Amino acid sequence: MIAVDAEKCVRCGACVRDCIVEVLKPGADGVPCVASGEERFCLNCQHCLAVCPQGAVVCNGVTPEECAGIGPLPGAAELFNLLRQRRSIRQYRPENLEPEIIDRLVESLAWIPTGCNDHRLFFTVIREQREMAFFRAEMSRQLNLLIRTGIMRLVYPGYKRYLEEIAGGKDMVFRNAPHMIVAATPRSAPCKEADPWIALSYFDLFAQTLGVGTCWCGFAVHAFRWNRRLRKRLNLPPGYRIGAVLLFGAPDVRYARATRPEQFGVSS
Repeated sequence: MIAVDAEKCVRCGACVRDCIVEVLKPGADGVPCVASGEERFCLNCQHCLAVCPQGAVVCNGVTPEECAGIGPLPGAAELFNLLRQRRSIRQYRPENLEPEIIDRLVESLAWIPTGCNDHRLFFTVIREQREMAFFRAEMSRQLNLLIRTGIMRLVYPGYKRYLEEIAGGKDMVFRNAPHMIVAATPRSAPCKEADPWIALSYFDLFAQTLGVGTCWCGFAVHAFRWNRRLRKRLNLPPGYRIGAVLLFGAPDVRYARATRPEQFGVSS
């Protein structure tokens, strides 16, 4: 599971100190090794591989040569601008993103953090506008049925204009976005509520750097849970539950400045 090259290892102990579950211990010759019988506790976080200055550690078949070196990070000012200027986009150009852009976004998901280092998240990515058309049509059918029966007016009594626009055919849920990503977790995941939101928050911010607009779609989370046809189309593994939905695509709006929201309550 974890192998240390004795010829490269300088016995600095960095991997031992950084092992969160403490399965790595110094061996008789000073070379770290996995303590007997404790292999099953390894989280496969690969911190031992990442922290080794000599590149002496191989973790679950992953070698140092396969991993990227440490590169420059954006400065605090640039990152703060990203946070201030990120907007929820509800106007999209009617076109698919380049496949290479979607591939980069999906690739970034490998590095998102999860509670308890649980790597069982599952993502469904809608890459084509024509596939989104199915979700729009089925959502419209479902919502109009609920409007006609009066259920929507009972649940959302203050949303009369919103419901009228839905009945008139306006896409108030998916906002005509050409793409969508859905995050799901198994019901046994220790942080099943938080992990999908964490994952798509990282996806969301990285999307901004590629010129891709995004919008959170909380209503779709509930709709997918209720509607079997929608849920089936997502091809989720058995036992998985939808946790978060994010719309994305090329924005058809450009903002001239950031907003000035009120600060949340903060206790120190």
